[in-house]
Amino acid sequence: MATPDTVWKAPVTAAEDLDRIKAQSMAALPVREIRAESLEAYWREWEGLETAPDGDPRDVFPPVLMDEIGWLRKGEGYLRLPDGTRWVLASGRLTREDGPDDNAFLGRLRALLSEHQVLRQPHGPARTAILLEADTLDVRRAFCRECRAWCDLQADAEEADRTLGPWPGGAEGRGRVRRQDE
Repeated sequence: MATPDTVWKAPVTAAEDLDRIKAQSMAALPVREIRAESLEAYWREWEGLETAPDGDPRDVFPPVLMDEIGWLRKGEGYLRLPDGTRWVLASGRLTREDGPDDNAFLGRLRALLSEHQVLRQPHGPARTAILLEADTLDVRRAFCRECRAWCDLQADAEEADRTLGPWPGGAEGRGRVRRQDE
């Protein structure tokens, strides 16, 4: 299996461009619209409900929110912002297995998500944290709920490549490995 850095560094091919269009078509399929003032506000509200008044994490959430997050994670729903844009979770676009993707664009997206996750540690699974605009699936303008910020997944991958060194042991994982010159 190729390491994530070999995937995202590879030139974009005509086949990958076609695969991006297929992925955008898949992003148009969700039928459950969840209105949100902004991505930041939606996740701020969710985070507020994750914590009990005493500051401890909650074990039980309101059913409506569990439905919403389930729809987003499975690719059945999207967040609709007041400007009309629709935002989908990356996990709704990717297969659940870690094997090779039939879709080259989604393979590149998976690699970029891996790089973002190791660069921004501590970080939960990037698949369920990154939102992309459904109409463009632009990896240079994504929102990460773990980082609570907008991010450029391509720039993060380039930074990870510069600062973390090569993937030790191949695609099995890459921790925060420091280069000798750091």
